[in-house]
Order: sequence, then structure tokens, then C-alpha cells
Amino acid sequence: MRSTFGGLEIAKRGLFAQQAALNVTGHNIANTNTEGYTRQRANMEASMPFPYPSLTNERQAGQMGTGVIVSSIQRLRDRFLDAQFRSQYKNVGQYEARTNALEQIEVIMNEPSDKGLRYVMDEFWNSWQKVSQPSADYSTREYVIQKGKALAETLNFIDRELKQLQKDFNSQVEIKAEQLETIVKQIADLNQQISDIVPHGYIPNDLYDKRDVLIDKLSKMLDIEVETVPIDVDGKKVDGPVNITLKNPSGVQLVTGNTPASITLVDSGKLANGDDRRFISVGGTQLDSGNLKAGEIYGLVDSRDTVIHNYITKINDLAKAFIKEVNEKHSSENFFSGADASNIGVAITDPNKVAYDPANPGDNSIALAVYALKQSTSISIGGTTTSFDGFTRAMIATLGVETEEAQRMKENAESLVMEVENRRQSISGVSLDEEMSNMIKFQHAYNAAARTITAVDEMLDKIINGMGIVGR
Repeated sequence: MRSTFGGLEIAKRGLFAQQAALNVTGHNIANTNTEGYTRQRANMEASMPFPYPSLTNERQAGQMGTGVIVSSIQRLRDRFLDAQFRSQYKNVGQYEARTNALEQIEVIMNEPSDKGLRYVMDEFWNSWQKVSQPSADYSTREYVIQKGKALAETLNFIDRELKQLQKDFNSQVEIKAEQLETIVKQIADLNQQISDIVPHGYIPNDLYDKRDVLIDKLSKMLDIEVETVPIDVDGKKVDGPVNITLKNPSGVQLVTGNTPASITLVDSGKLANGDDRRFISVGGTQLDSGNLKAGEIYGLVDSRDTVIHNYITKINDLAKAFIKEVNEKHSSENFFSGADASNIGVAITDPNKVAYDPANPGDNSIALAVYALKQSTSISIGGTTTSFDGFTRAMIATLGVETEEAQRMKENAESLVMEVENRRQSISGVSLDEEMSNMIKFQHAYNAAARTITAVDEMLDKIINGMGIVGR
């Protein structure tokens, strides 16, 4: 037969269990706005009943319960949704970088607008049309020089700004290398802390959250694969350290247990302005557009080495064609100086020498020949036979299409990530309404357990102080 004092133990366990549940609820509420926090739940189960079956214990009908215990503090997290989120997040990083590059190129080109490259080109051609007229005078020829300078300065500006943009993306690669190194070191440190705590029977939920936040950030930068190594604790498998590997290039380890990969910067080739082209190296493997397939770092490298580089090349090809074709038609003296968009300028300083043929001073054939270049479709620009206007329109149109496509892909990726994140938050996020409801539930249970102690105390008082007193 059980002791009367057993009721106190049951009530005490009830108090402790409900208090623990209230503490967990308070912890959830306090971290409602904490980045990456996963709501927790106190799992309760009945404690070992009495008596436990053996050969010598007393026989009675059934077993008597001994109360409740908090068996675990569970972190409500869905690994499948984590994997989905990280699989999509890398696309957000990639298309953010690409969209950023293309949008900035659009700003530099200032197209479409009435002050962009095409407008300046039209003004240049129109000045030659005016100087081809019989009434052309000194001021008209000066006008041609000024419009030539405007065109040259526009090409100079676009070239300079595109090269600066490429340099900026090169700097962003350097910044990402520092961020990557910091993140992998922090994950390795958390792996060590988790490995130290778990074998002692503790579940470090908050450390898991910190690590998951870092892994999410890492998944935006690179296409990664995460493997959780379980630790055996009293026959149960508990999450331990994680190993993180790159999917592309395949097999490159970022984190192995408590050991982070060596992250360094390496130089390979030159930028258009002559600066060293920087790449991130992970454990001796260079990450470039040849082996990366997705992620923010891929987006930065590809934008720098392909997207921006292509437009630098196109502007240079256009400038070279202007220098060559106009100078050939302006045979008496070179009109343009320089070799490409970086240094194109107007060579003529005397307006009287514009479209001037010493053998035929009144002849306007030079001006007409230069003006005819506007309509010519047999101009060689960058290995393509086209017209100046056709090449420029195609370049602007391609930029618009590429920007629109990058924006669309970015929005699609963000939409998919948001959908997964909403599903993840429905499981892991803290709902204040739900937590307040739980608080009331646990508070009532705590009060009831306290009332049980009072009832048992009254019973014991009767037994101790009221029994055995006869005849008084």
C-alpha cells in the first residue's frame, strides 16, 4: 500500500512540470522577433508507475501513477522544409547579383531616354548633315566638333563607369570571401559546443537555431549540402555536428565537424581596368563561373566576368568602329583620336578643317560621306556587319531583355523561397495567440497541482496531529 506522502511527490512533480512548461512558453514569447528562432515545446509524460513489477513486491490491482515529468524540450523544426528553403535560396542570391549588375548597366547607359547614347549619336550625325549644306559656315563646323566631343565623352563615361562597376563587383567578391570565412568558422565553433553538450544529456536547442541561421545564410551564397552527424546518448540518436559540402564544385568541404575549410582569395587574370581579378578559394579549390552553378558568389563572379565584361566589349567595339569609319571618310585629317572607348576624343581643333578638302575647298563630299555612315548597313562592329544605329539598338534591346529576365527569375525565386518560409514558419514560428493560450493552460495546471499539495497537507495534518489522541 502506498504512503500518504506519495501524494506530495505527485503534486510536486506536477508543479515542476507545469513550471517548466511555463518557462518554455515564456522563452518562446521572449524570442518572438528573434531571427531564426524555432519555437520549443515541453513534452510531458507520466513518470514510472508504482509498483514496478518484480518477484518480491506486494500484489495489488494495477499500478498507481506517480505523476508527470518533462521528458524533453523539443524544437519544432521540419528538416525537409529546411532543405527546400536552402535549395531555393541559392537562386535568390544568384539572380539578386545578376539583376543588380544589369540594372546598374541600364543606369549607366541611360537608355531609353532622350539624353542617352542613341540621342548623342543622332545629334552627331545630324551635325554632319548640317555641315554638308552649301550654307555651312564656321559656327556649323564648330558645332560638329562639339557634337563629336559629346559623343566621345559619352563613350568615355560609359566605358569608365562600366569598368568601375566591374571593379565594384570584384570588391564584392572580396567581401563575400570574408563573410564566407566568418560563417564557416562560426558553424565549426557551434559544432564544437554542440558536441561538448549533447553527450551529457542536454539538448542545445538555441545553439541549433544559431547554427541553422548561419547555414541559411550560407545557402544563399553557395549551393551546399548539409549532413547532420547523430550522437548516441543512452541509446537515442541526438543531432550533433554538421558537415557541409559544396554540390558544385562537387565534394569540396566547407565544414567538417569542428574544422572549417581554409578560405582565401586568389588572383587570376585582369579586369578591364587592369586590376587583378579576384576569386574565392575553398581548401585550395578556386570558385569560378566554370565550376559554380548557383548562389550569390556565382552571380557576382558571372556578372563581373561575363555580363559586365560583354557590355564593356560592346562599347569598345562601337567606339573602335566610329574611330575607323569616320576617320576613313574624313580623309584629309583624322576626326577622332584614340583607340577605343576609354580614350576616344576629337583630334581636330580648327573648325575650318572639318570636312575640308584642300584640293576642292567648296566640295561637301566629305561631309556627305560621313553623314552617309548613319544609314550604312555594311559597318563592321565587333565582327558583325551592321549599322551604327542597328548595333546600338540591338545592344540596348538585349540589355532590356536580359534585365527583365533576371528580374523575373529573381521574383520567381523569391516567391518560391517565401512560400517555403511561410510553411516553415507555420511549424517553427512563434504564435503569440497560441503561446498565451498555453500559458493559461499551464498556469491552471500549476494552480491545481498547488491545490493538491494543500489537500494532501490537510490529510497529513489530520494523520499526524489528529490521530491517536483519545480521551482528551
